[in-house]
Amino acid sequence: MPLNIQILSPLGRALLIMGVTGGLYTAPCFADEDAGGLDVTLTANVVENTCQISLSDNGLVHLPIVSRSWFYNGDGTTRLQPGDADSGTQFSVNVESCADDTTTVNAMVFRFQPQNGTWPAESQQVFINDTPAATGGAENVGIVIFSSSDNRNVVNSDGSSSVAIDVSTSANYLTRYDFYARYQNTGIVSAGKITSHVLVDAIYQ
Repeated sequence: MPLNIQILSPLGRALLIMGVTGGLYTAPCFADEDAGGLDVTLTANVVENTCQISLSDNGLVHLPIVSRSWFYNGDGTTRLQPGDADSGTQFSVNVESCADDTTTVNAMVFRFQPQNGTWPAESQQVFINDTPAATGGAENVGIVIFSSSDNRNVVNSDGSSSVAIDVSTSANYLTRYDFYARYQNTGIVSAGKITSHVLVDAIYQ
């Protein structure tokens, strides 16, 4: 039975996604000086088939500045739903090593979850904006992440996450796996900063 403990984990990694929404103006996007790096304190399940991973650009993903009109069609309806694949900002998860006997690996399974454990009330497929409106955060905007392998949201509608990538015919499963992130509105968008902290881990099957 997995042991639930508090650890400074080398297995999971924290992904920091940042962006800015505006009106008809543009504004610079600044990194949050208080944002955590790769090592974070988290609750982890200790299991035998975990893998050591690293993230491109030390887990920082910078989304482009967009205007509020980016989120809407000409008639004012929402342009994209959380499950709609669209272009986004690419990042990669690099699998460097896996525990125990990995001579037979059929799939790499990636799991994504919000670091604060909170989803927007409107959708459990959207990573919430961690920057409060009181400190300049955009309202009703979050982040969605898709796997480049199948262009599906990495989170299911119930908030669970299990992205299985078939590696049974791969010569080497210790490689780079690509994902991409984009904005997603969950209501009427206001201008401001978007920051989402996402935990990523990987296991093999």
